[in-house]
Amino acid sequence: MAETATAVVIGGTSGIGRAIALRFAEDGYHVVVAGRNAARGNEAVEACEAAGAPRALFVQTDVADPLSVEALAQAVSDAFGTPQIAVNCAGILQSGKHVLDQDLDEDERMWRVNYRGTLLGCQVFGRLMSAAGRGAILNVGSLASFAPLSLPAYTPGKHAVLALTQILAAELGPHGVRVNAVAPGYTLSDGLKARIAKGERNPEAILATTALRRFVEPRDVAEAALFLCSDRAASITGVTLPVDAGWLVQAPYAQYLQGNPIRQTPAI
Repeated sequence: MAETATAVVIGGTSGIGRAIALRFAEDGYHVVVAGRNAARGNEAVEACEAAGAPRALFVQTDVADPLSVEALAQAVSDAFGTPQIAVNCAGILQSGKHVLDQDLDEDERMWRVNYRGTLLGCQVFGRLMSAAGRGAILNVGSLASFAPLSLPAYTPGKHAVLALTQILAAELGPHGVRVNAVAPGYTLSDGLKARIAKGERNPEAILATTALRRFVEPRDVAEAALFLCSDRAASITGVTLPVDAGWLVQAPYAQYLQGNPIRQTPAI
């Protein structure tokens, strides 16, 4: 009988991470949800079990603390052995500002959580997977991995996650471990819904920046995550896949079109 695979989702207590955890649960994986909030974590575990996970476990984890991430790896190993999949989804957001106005304390925290937290997850589970000779790591980037968004601590950190994903793919590939990333666009998470409800975000304006004129759903990102971590993507590594409803193509296309409009050819 085939061994049931295990997926670890760091930052799986809410939003995109929770959707990813649920998607693996639906596919029959054991799921480990890691995050800081125990109430949300335990609720996510219950949802994973209801969705089909044979076993689900919450491990309270702070990615800003290396010892906490090491303890997570030990807890996973004790409960399930070396996991087949590790997803690094923990992160914090930033409000727009200019580089010259960037507070250095905020900058340090953004890097400690968004980049170094991802690095720590890659290190501790990359070591386990390399020793086992198999595995898939998935990092969560952003549109900011590709575009110079006006988020002067968040954007460089997400650029760095893209580079880290590429470097690790080269280093771990010979050990049978694949490393990829997803780059979500405007995702209709609870946080974005709340900002729209408060009038802090204009949904029509956001939709107009996407080629598909739609928001990304957390489930959309989860489907991409499942694919990149599955055997269907056995020859894919080092890729950061945008899941953005076409934002990255729409933005430059629309800007170029403003200065160079397409003129209709008169009918003959």
